[in-house]
Amino acid sequence: MAFVTIPVLGRIRITASDAGVKGITFLRGRRHGAGGGASCAATHLILDKAAKELRLYARHLLKDFSVPVDMTAVSGFTRLVLEEVRRVRYGRTVSYQQLASALGSARAARAVGNSLGRNPVPIIIPCHRVVRANGSLGGFSSGVEIKKKLLRIEKAGGGRT
Repeated sequence: MAFVTIPVLGRIRITASDAGVKGITFLRGRRHGAGGGASCAATHLILDKAAKELRLYARHLLKDFSVPVDMTAVSGFTRLVLEEVRRVRYGRTVSYQQLASALGSARAARAVGNSLGRNPVPIIIPCHRVVRANGSLGGFSSGVEIKKKLLRIEKAGGGRT
């Protein structure tokens, strides 16, 4: 486990396994302990890389994350949704309905939203890039204010890769 403070986003907790990042949590003023240490050198390297990439992202210097993600705890439809949302490019948005259509089920927009709410690694898997069909933001597991900040970061970063 690692903690990183990103000026625009605040304090973030990152958890990882030897396979990749397992979780990103926005702490939003919650109290937290020092946490447990990482289990091995590989996990330390993943945590360090994730923290570095998140800082670069917030400074508009990184558009595509290369840190590995450990998705072993995610399965079924949620996994399909998260794999599809990874294809949404930096600075772009899609609607819940467009994402559902890309998965072959245009009527599954609500299920897509529910699956996005279970995203264990927001930012790296960019669920903040999914909005309502009318362009309004919709929800975000870490709060709509964080979603707004993430979209502003990407708009200021040029929105092009």
